[in-house]
Amino acid sequence: MSKVLLKSSIILALIISGTLTAFMPLAQAAPELVTVTATNVMSKTLLQVTNNPSSTSDIASFTVEIKNGNFKSFTLGNGWMGKKTSQTTIAFFSSSPIKPGDATTFTISTDQPTPDLVWTASDANNNQIGTGEIGAVTQQNTNTQNPGNGNTQNPSNGNTQNTNQPPPTPRGILDMSTFRIVPSTPAPGFDVRVVGQSFTSSTPLDLYIGSQKIDSFSSDSNGNFVVTTTIPQTVQPGSVDFVLKDQANNQKTFTTAIEAAPPSRSTITLTSIPLTLNIDAVLHPGDTGKISGTANPGSTITVSILNSNETSITTFTANADKSGNYAISQIIPNDRPFGKYTVSVSDGKSQVSKDYTVTSAHQLTIYTSQTTYNPGDIVVINGTSISNMPVSIVILDQTSAQVFAKEVNVTADGKLSAIYQVSTTALVGTYTITASQGSDQVSLNIGVGVAPSALLSANLDKLNYQVTDKPLLSISAPHSSTLNLVVVDPSDQEKFSDTILVGQDGFATYSFNLTSYTPGIYSLVLTRGTDKVEKQFAVGLQTGCGQISLRTVKDTYFPGDNLLIFGNANPNCIIQVGLTDPNGLQAKVEQEFVDKQGIFSAFDFRIPDNGLPGTWKLDATSGIDHKSIPIVVRSESTLTVELDKSPPIYSTGGLVQISGSGAGQSVGVTINILGTNNTSLQTLQIQSTNRGDYNTEWLIPKSFSPGSYTVQVSSTVGKVTTPITIQ
Repeated sequence: MSKVLLKSSIILALIISGTLTAFMPLAQAAPELVTVTATNVMSKTLLQVTNNPSSTSDIASFTVEIKNGNFKSFTLGNGWMGKKTSQTTIAFFSSSPIKPGDATTFTISTDQPTPDLVWTASDANNNQIGTGEIGAVTQQNTNTQNPGNGNTQNPSNGNTQNTNQPPPTPRGILDMSTFRIVPSTPAPGFDVRVVGQSFTSSTPLDLYIGSQKIDSFSSDSNGNFVVTTTIPQTVQPGSVDFVLKDQANNQKTFTTAIEAAPPSRSTITLTSIPLTLNIDAVLHPGDTGKISGTANPGSTITVSILNSNETSITTFTANADKSGNYAISQIIPNDRPFGKYTVSVSDGKSQVSKDYTVTSAHQLTIYTSQTTYNPGDIVVINGTSISNMPVSIVILDQTSAQVFAKEVNVTADGKLSAIYQVSTTALVGTYTITASQGSDQVSLNIGVGVAPSALLSANLDKLNYQVTDKPLLSISAPHSSTLNLVVVDPSDQEKFSDTILVGQDGFATYSFNLTSYTPGIYSLVLTRGTDKVEKQFAVGLQTGCGQISLRTVKDTYFPGDNLLIFGNANPNCIIQVGLTDPNGLQAKVEQEFVDKQGIFSAFDFRIPDNGLPGTWKLDATSGIDHKSIPIVVRSESTLTVELDKSPPIYSTGGLVQISGSGAGQSVGVTINILGTNNTSLQTLQIQSTNRGDYNTEWLIPKSFSPGSYTVQVSSTVGKVTTPITIQ
């Protein structure tokens, strides 16, 4: 589905730009695969597009061109998108194509009561599966008229003419077709090149000067042509019309001036400059490649880009200046496949060419030998990157909890490797491995117990920006997919939206302006179908948050444990949170922002697997404001129990929060309430987490007499007790 939307978006962008890239040609469709009907009511026309059951292809895009009129507006539904590419053409496309036997409708508004429409339907690979015309034919069956309030035309395969009439001649010249003469002001007796784009593929064409036919030729399979013809000696200097006609007598006109013939070459001295070509050897999707070189001063050159199969993917022209230099810039599309390409340049007499390669923009890569693992398996992560520069590797489980974090060294030849053993009690689901080296960051998904879901991840280069900054968003997603981006402002209103195309390597980078953004905290939401990633960022927040409170969900941790950190401070400011080990070495530091309710949190902190036992320190700092709390890291698992009150005095009918750690990973935990002589009065059975923690509530029965009791907790690792008083 994303592939359809991506290709349709690219076709739409090409129709709008009209430069550099050749358009897909219209082709003769197989008969009666697509049916289009039109109902005209007042100033609106309802088009119903039906993919007939005999069809073997989905309809992914639909183009409508009006003849002798203009479009005003259109209405869509069923997940389709559309764009007026000109006053006379609308292109529709969808991520949910019309399957054989299904139909969809479009409502259009034109300046004609019964518009004359030419339509084209194409599949996901941009191959035409239907084309036709509605409302244009003068000889039409009167019984196709609906006697109701509207005029309904119901053609077979889009043909509204009487079945006794011969079929119309296929159009060779389309509304989007263009051509020009090079040079644009020729002289009698001289050769010119006729360059055309976006015609029907392999269609015969005739070229006229005024009413005088001077040449005939055909477009290529891509609907383009570059031919050389001679201006007749009989053409007089002055304004003339070059007219291009197809077999259906459709035409395009190029108006220019014929100059007087220049002096004989024998009477002038020409400076000849050799034809040369320069281009970078390696380019990346999104790069702007510069094609430059030399040619005879004032001459026009034709530039062609060919893929590895030596098939032309675009052709355009450039002019050499009076010094004989030329230069053209071309943006490499994000969906351009990796591999070798050739630039070919011709001045009509000579030709030169050079190769270049399109590769990924990332210098950091990671991969695993398989995509699905079982609890207890060992995952070997290999990769390549810039040599002798460490790479940080972080693994998150399906709940986004950090289960692995390590900084690995890179060898002199740019190789890296890390080993992660999946816990025997690991949660089943999709795990995300993220590797970072400087500003370069890549991700991949693996599955534990199940096949991994499609990857969609995104990271911003900073947390807090100024209005003069341009945030840089790094994206990992299925290759060649299309993503929707929305930025939500602090008042939960949409601030900005756009569409992002992911490259062939599964990565994309995106930046946007903050000029009109007011200070506050914004949300960036990236979606692909049902997959969604949300990132928050701040604009214009300052340090200095006033009094800071800082807390964690528990005070005692073991190596490998995650820390959930919370706090309060003045709203809308920036705080730096840091974790320091018993030797004073900082294990991690990152910025967080305080939201408009005065709350901040951090969930990416983790005690390293080789963390030292002892008292660690957690700090929160903003300007001169500071708060620090201790946490204890133990070297091995010890069963603990804690109650939520100190001293532990409760009343009958009240709730007691019982929690602890060190019970063992995902094991049964038994809680006994003991009375006098250690008699068991009540028993609770619960399960510990995959980190060995446990937590439950006990409702004190009203039948309990005031006095001293004991809470006893036991699991596979041992037994522990704590006193409790009931009054």
